[in-house]
Amino acid sequence: MEITLIRTEKDHRAALRVVSSLVDQDPSSDSPEGVRLDVLSSLIEAYEQKHHAIDSPDKGGVDVKSLKDVKAQLLANPAVRQAYDAQAPEFELARELIGKPIQE
Repeated sequence: MEITLIRTEKDHRAALRVVSSLVDQDPSSDSPEGVRLDVLSSLIEAYEQKHHAIDSPDKGGVDVKSLKDVKAQLLANPAVRQAYDAQAPEFELARELIGKPIQE
């Protein structure tokens, strides 16, 4: 099991591909693949906290108006709108975060 530190965007993208593949395999946590998934996930999280940090709303990073604008842009796509309105299971978290469907 070769695991290296994530130092660059290229390393980050490669680690994300490996993690995606491992998640698809659904390894048990005590298997070599499960351990690799856990370690890589931790390395990715550390890299993203350092290089892709998102400011909290109280630091001026996000406001409600910009979130509503993003929601409107996303829902302008018919496929996204259909899935959103159908309450597909994979959209449940998004529905909780951004609220009820927009009334037309």
